[in-house]
Amino acid sequence: MGGGKETPRQKMIGLMYLVLMALLAMNVSKEIINAFVTLNNKIESSISNTETFNEDIIGNLDRKYATLVQTSGKNNPETKRVSELIGVKDSIIVETRNMCNDLVARNLWMLIGAAKPDTKLEEIQGIEYAILDPDNNPDAVTKINALADLINGLGIVANDEESSTEEKDFYHNDLFHITDDGYIHIKDLSGYMKKDDYDTPTRMLAGPDFKHIAPEGAAMMKKLHNYRNKICQLIADKPGEIVVEENGEKVSKKIEYVLDTAFIEDPELLTNEAEKIAFASDVAVRIDSLAALNQIDKEDTETVKSIWQRLTIQKYVMNHGEKYPWIFGQFDHAPIVAATAVMTSLRSDVLSVQTLATQLIDDRVKVNTFDFNKIEPLAFSATSYINQGDSVGLKVMIAAYDSTEAMKIRYWEDDSSEYVKPHGSRDKANMKVFNGNAGDQLNISGGVGDHVLYGEIAVKVKGNEKWKPWRFNYSVGAPNAAISAADLQVLYINWKNKLRVSASGYKPEAIRVKGIGCSVSSKPDGKGFYIATVSNVRAKEARLIVEATAEDGSTAKLADETFRVFPLPKPIAKFANKAGGNLKKANAVSYSTIKANLGDSPLNVPYKVVGFKLFTTKNGQPIEYSSKSNRLTGEMKAAVKKIPKGGSLTFTGIDVINETNGKKTRLESGIVLKLI
Repeated sequence: MGGGKETPRQKMIGLMYLVLMALLAMNVSKEIINAFVTLNNKIESSISNTETFNEDIIGNLDRKYATLVQTSGKNNPETKRVSELIGVKDSIIVETRNMCNDLVARNLWMLIGAAKPDTKLEEIQGIEYAILDPDNNPDAVTKINALADLINGLGIVANDEESSTEEKDFYHNDLFHITDDGYIHIKDLSGYMKKDDYDTPTRMLAGPDFKHIAPEGAAMMKKLHNYRNKICQLIADKPGEIVVEENGEKVSKKIEYVLDTAFIEDPELLTNEAEKIAFASDVAVRIDSLAALNQIDKEDTETVKSIWQRLTIQKYVMNHGEKYPWIFGQFDHAPIVAATAVMTSLRSDVLSVQTLATQLIDDRVKVNTFDFNKIEPLAFSATSYINQGDSVGLKVMIAAYDSTEAMKIRYWEDDSSEYVKPHGSRDKANMKVFNGNAGDQLNISGGVGDHVLYGEIAVKVKGNEKWKPWRFNYSVGAPNAAISAADLQVLYINWKNKLRVSASGYKPEAIRVKGIGCSVSSKPDGKGFYIATVSNVRAKEARLIVEATAEDGSTAKLADETFRVFPLPKPIAKFANKAGGNLKKANAVSYSTIKANLGDSPLNVPYKVVGFKLFTTKNGQPIEYSSKSNRLTGEMKAAVKKIPKGGSLTFTGIDVINETNGKKTRLESGIVLKLI
């Protein structure tokens, strides 16, 4: 690359790279290979800092334009001029992002190609649109997921990221990450399994020999120079005004500056300081001559000179006294991590060009900026309901916003699954949308209980619409009153007693129920009931205490009630739905089972008959039949048929099982029926 004005940090990185390349030529150990990983990580870190710096410049430009719109209106001539500059700025961003991502795509293509040689560059290009605009680029979402699956399936990076607590991207993989602004970054290659692969960079980017350069390597060089030319034209091509002399008088004349990027040929060599100085001087002379011909504004010449020097690739490099094509000098038999460091360094140069270009655009806009045009006091708290004796934490703040921007919101009620998906993969059937003016109110409601809104709000970032996530928790209560009969405050032994507990002013999860003389479930079941159980058969009373935890962590006792304790009522056995009295003989013959329940009791205790005896007479003599289930045996049915009208049908020794706890009980009374 041609020098240009470099920061001390950039000079340090360049020096490190040259030293490491020299050591590599000496065939040093794998520690040097790993040093390339360290170098690449340092350049990646520098790139992140440059991206942040560029974002600040871009944000400042956007604020200047917003100020002009607010103070002068969109139809003001100066506002229109700045609007055109904002368009130039946006074009610079797009061109820079495309160039950076093209370099990373080729880098990823090379890193993956070391393990899977038939990988196509097309499988990688354009994946950034899965982040930038997923709704309109579903193919990019499909592509990025397929690429992540391929990388993870190859297992070419031994990174232990499973223990990481950071939230992972939906396209999680060990090779790359994409920022919210759409820039692709190479991850740390410390765990990359093929760091010392020398063949892949040669095959994919250098080529078999000097006369047959790899197409993708040649294309990369061409794209870099095309990017350089495009950025120079974006900042230099513009309307202008010059002073000329006509008829002995100086007059102003409007012109159009148009830069011809063929003003200088790319240099043969830039291998030493003398050659770099000579090239910089040649560039300066050519550009100054263009300024003299009014093909470029004099105020833009220094920036164009710096960009041209920084992003010009010489045709050849010297290697052992022989001229090598530049692409061979970088990638021919270079370990793959060294090739990665070269491409990362190129990205750093591209981003520094963006810095120079956007700073020039920013200098053309002379406006005192502010970030908002309206402020309002805002008071809010976690809750607006408090109980007597409690307090509420109230926050009072100033809300600042741009009232000229529309407010766009999309959200889901009690559904976090769609909220975390990439935009192109969402089911929009349950998505709700709210469009209004800044500061407008969104009205929400819902059924009784706790609710969560998961949503996104549109925010302008560097002129582009970005969706930022938000979440809001709220609770809906129902007006209620309770009346209970004090005489019926009863708990039954060895029974799951259902309790309905409510505490006005507290969320359900803040309530605790404790028992003395009984045990109580820690939380209500799916139907909202707490379960109290008394196991002591001698117990006569038990206490139930209701407590609640306030938002400040304090505990309040809301209720302390005493309940009487009784054993469960014993069931009543029935045959043909009768526990005694008269029964038609036809019904007696048609029924074959004995059932047991609590009769008219409100308790729903399931009982099952598991045995009984039938007493009758045969040949004038009493006879007893036994059943070990709830059904009449064949002998019993035959005996019932022979009982004459007016005779008695008697069942005794009826055994039942409580199906809730499995306890077996013999009923004290039987069934005596008179057949009619």
